[in-house]
Parts: sequence; structure tokens; C-alpha cells
Amino acid sequence: MVKKVFLAAVATLLLAAVTAPVGSTPAFACHGCFKAAKAAGLTTMKERKAFRKECRAHYKATHKHA
Repeated sequence: MVKKVFLAAVATLLLAAVTAPVGSTPAFACHGCFKAAKAAGLTTMKERKAFRKECRAHYKATHKHA
């Protein structure tokens, strides 16, 4: 009986792991443009600022309020 419960739990965890949504890139997995720029691995402040500017523009374009 315990063996069946254990196997059912493992099967459930595997099913949940397979069907879990995965982000397209690690940079966009975290919230906020500042954190995304840091996660992207950009080294200079100029690159991070340009990345954040594009990120904010993309966010504003996709989240327009009606």
C-alpha cells in the first residue's frame, strides 16, 4: 500500500514538472526591467541602460490600458 502511494506521488510530481511553464530566456524570467538587465549578464552600465529602455518600451506597448 505504501509503495503504491509513493509511486503515485512520484508520478504526480513528474507530471507537474513536465507541464510547468518555462520562460523563454532566463533574463525575462524575473520581474522588472532592472532585474532582467542584471540577469542578462550585461557588463557595462551603458548596455544595461539600453536593455532597460527597450524592456520598458516593450512593457508599455504590451500593457496598454483601454
